[in-house]
Amino acid sequence: MSEQELFNISQVCENLIGEFPELTVSKIRYLESQGLISPLRTESGYRKFSTDDLEQLVWILRQQRDYFVPLRTLKERLERNGVDFKSSAESNTSDSKVVGGKDPVVTGISLDIDGLSRASGVPPQKIQELIELGVVKGRQVGSKEIFEGDSLLTIRSAKRLFELGMETRHLRMYLVAAQREAGVIEQLFSAKTKSGDVKSRTEAKRELDEVVVLGREIHKCLLKLSLDGLETW
Repeated sequence: MSEQELFNISQVCENLIGEFPELTVSKIRYLESQGLISPLRTESGYRKFSTDDLEQLVWILRQQRDYFVPLRTLKERLERNGVDFKSSAESNTSDSKVVGGKDPVVTGISLDIDGLSRASGVPPQKIQELIELGVVKGRQVGSKEIFEGDSLLTIRSAKRLFELGMETRHLRMYLVAAQREAGVIEQLFSAKTKSGDVKSRTEAKRELDEVVVLGREIHKCLLKLSLDGLETW
């Protein structure tokens, strides 16, 4: 790599300040101290950032700004799988679709309503409708209501349902069905999950996860059976 492709820490700030007005040299140094970036060092100890370092830094800053992902979660993601920063930037757009499983983008995040709107492409007023309906729930942190990754998944799915012709009020059927199912499961597993024995609680958690997955499969099959007359499957 040639010297022309390397940037000192001040140049990094200058290059990124347009997108991240609050970025400082101290912030970059802190991210380095937390093991999130690893710029080269000259013999004199000065930091030198490559274009790859800049892409990684931009990805980290966007994850923090747009998705409120904790630094610990970002570090774990980098260490566990690595990240294709260019493709990740594309996958974080509001057009991302999540069907089943966990979207790595929404794991371990905390967002306010504006953040949910940016991440999902759904207007804040529409998100407020989902909150009032009860299909999206947050927790109060100071003066803000904060939402976790499952809320983002719900809103993304709701967005697609809206595009397919559903209205907010139609989503109540999913809420009612989930509440009824949860009531039955809670009765079955309440004693196990409250056990004082760590091993018993761990086993109960595993069984509970399995029940949720199996219930989802049964629901899918029964829905197909009920819609058999439409001949769409």
